[in-house]
Amino acid sequence: MKPPGKPDLPPLTATQLSALIGVAEAGSFGEAALRLGVAQSTVSHAVRAAEDALGLCLFERGRHGARLTPGGERVLEHARHAFHALQAMALAARGSSALSGTLHVASCRSVLRHFVTPALRRFGELYPGVGVAVHDTSGEHDDIERMVAGGEAHLGLGRLPMRAGLVTGPLFADEYLIVRAADAPPLRGWEDLHRAAYIVCDEDCAPHLAAHIAHCSRPPQPAVRLRDPAVALGMVAEGHGFTILSRLVVTPLPPGVRVQPLPTPLWRTIGAVMTPGGAAHPLVEAFRRVALSPVVLRTHAGEAAALLRFPNAEG
Repeated sequence: MKPPGKPDLPPLTATQLSALIGVAEAGSFGEAALRLGVAQSTVSHAVRAAEDALGLCLFERGRHGARLTPGGERVLEHARHAFHALQAMALAARGSSALSGTLHVASCRSVLRHFVTPALRRFGELYPGVGVAVHDTSGEHDDIERMVAGGEAHLGLGRLPMRAGLVTGPLFADEYLIVRAADAPPLRGWEDLHRAAYIVCDEDCAPHLAAHIAHCSRPPQPAVRLRDPAVALGMVAEGHGFTILSRLVVTPLPPGVRVQPLPTPLWRTIGAVMTPGGAAHPLVEAFRRVALSPVVLRTHAGEAAALLRFPNAEG
């Protein structure tokens, strides 16, 4: 009889967790085996052992692949976090000079373009045994929050705040700007904006912007809803209306448009997002040191650095 309060922990191994996660992400045992670089029989045996240990069928198997059962869906997030924890423990035991493995980073595209991509070469030189898998998200908040909380990414880079239970640290802030055609007159107040054609980039910043406009004036009435900022900027340059985007998204400023502040300014704070366990993961710590220090962020921002706000910076 086990002592009172002692949890009944299944004896799962890192190999079994890796196979479980691999099949869930690949959608089949064969594809998971290819991605993991092992025989399909090895993956099948590992998943079966995990199912036996948990007393639960994790996958529906069929000719069209493998699909998580409802029980498998419940287990997957915990499996990802458990695998990350085992990986972190092994790396911590070796020390920072022998880091290896794959770091998963989920980032909104503007941060990916200006800050993550320029840092990858230097990070690779310092840590040649570590691969970085970048997951670009169409928005700046919801997908990043979900991927970090669900264990799909070790580190997220997106708009704060995030949900309770995640660890966050601000990196910088940039301003949302009105973008209008270069030959269009300035929009001097909220009423000017309401009279003009508003081209909305319908990502997860759109509700954030709409709430700000409604708070300062009244709810906006979009003329066009788009997902791609590049398409919105093209329409603006052709004189079809205005849009509102963050400074990083419009840097460098494309031809045919100009920017101006909102009548009541709005800034977004971009930060690092992790789970409590992920914040101490050796791969996360290494990437934050190399790619996300204030000095490195300012360097990669270039001329735009003077227009961003960094923590503890004056002004």
